[in-house]
Amino acid sequence: MTSFPAPELRASIPSPGPQHSSQLSTSVKQDNRTALLAHPDSTVPLALVTDASTASMGAVLQQRAQGAWQTFAFFTRKFSPAQQKCGAYDRELLAIYEAVRYFRHMLEARHFTILTGDKPPSPSNKGGTSVRQGGSTNQFTTGIRHISGQDNIVADALSRFEAITAPVTHYALAAAQGNDDELRTQLVSNRVLQLENLLIPGTSVELYCDTYTAKPIPYAPSPLRRQVFDF
Repeated sequence: MTSFPAPELRASIPSPGPQHSSQLSTSVKQDNRTALLAHPDSTVPLALVTDASTASMGAVLQQRAQGAWQTFAFFTRKFSPAQQKCGAYDRELLAIYEAVRYFRHMLEARHFTILTGDKPPSPSNKGGTSVRQGGSTNQFTTGIRHISGQDNIVADALSRFEAITAPVTHYALAAAQGNDDELRTQLVSNRVLQLENLLIPGTSVELYCDTYTAKPIPYAPSPLRRQVFDF
């Protein structure tokens, strides 16, 4: 069997720290390059990567071009309360089925491989819905393979989107800075941090940030530091 290269999916989350408006805009544009979607190419290998958690399903459509995997479409959807009660196999199969339906216009008449996040156990339901969903998927491809979790970062994250939240909003950070005695002391006597009060572009919120580096770092008051650093 020809080996199928594992997708090289990594995502970088840019720091929320603002500096001057123009500098922050430039920084965001540079960081967002990692999330740019590729233009579909019908001449290169195609893969549909799926995953399912207990609450949601996720999928990434990608192509192998220029020696690397290029993402060009995403899909995510929550399971209904009834679907959340299904076993792991049925949820994985449902994620595949729904992703194929969603990307049908991109998959028809194309040879592609489905990479699923988990090695499913024996089906808990060997008939009915499982058979219908499997049969529908087989009309498009029979190439379904397992992919390890470390190579399935994006689809796995999309299947758990309900758990993805920002640790601290800029509004909460601004309020905490306004009540922080340590910050007041730093502003008066600090010789290490280069603190400046900067306006976040597109908002009316101002934050004190350390401008020592090219990318300013917002000052995190003590009560919020664990939340920020654990994110």
